[in-house]
Amino acid sequence: MKIVVLAGGLSPERNVSLSSGTMIAEALRSRGHRAALVDLYFGLEDYNGPTEAYFDAPLSGAGRRVQREAPDLEQVRASRKWKDTSAIGPGVLDLCKKADVVYLGLHGACGEDGRIQAALDLLGVPYT
Repeated sequence: MKIVVLAGGLSPERNVSLSSGTMIAEALRSRGHRAALVDLYFGLEDYNGPTEAYFDAPLSGAGRRVQREAPDLEQVRASRKWKDTSAIGPGVLDLCKKADVVYLGLHGACGEDGRIQAALDLLGVPYT
C-alpha cells in the first residue's frame, strides 16, 4: 500500500509528532508498504522529484529522538521557505490524494481538532 504519514504541523506537540511519525513510517516500510513521511506544515518544499517517488524517499533519522523543549512556533514559521499562511505545506494534499490511506501522526490542534480530517473527507481520501 501507499501510505502518507502526516506528522509535525504547528503545535507545541510538533516534536513528539515528528518522532512518532518517523517510527510509524519506518514500521510501515519494514512491512513492505511504501510510506511517505510528510511534515504537514513544510510539505514538500525541499523536494524536487516526482510526487509519486516521494513514497520511496529516504526517511530522516533525526525525528527518532524527541526534543525535551517545546518548539518555538514563531521560529518554525520563520524557517518556512514557502511564504504562505496555510497550515498545510506545498504538495501535501496532492501527495495524500495519491495514497491508499493517510495515517494521522499529528498531535495537538493540528491533528486533533478535525480540520485535517475535514480536508481529507472533502478530497475523498481515507485516513486513520
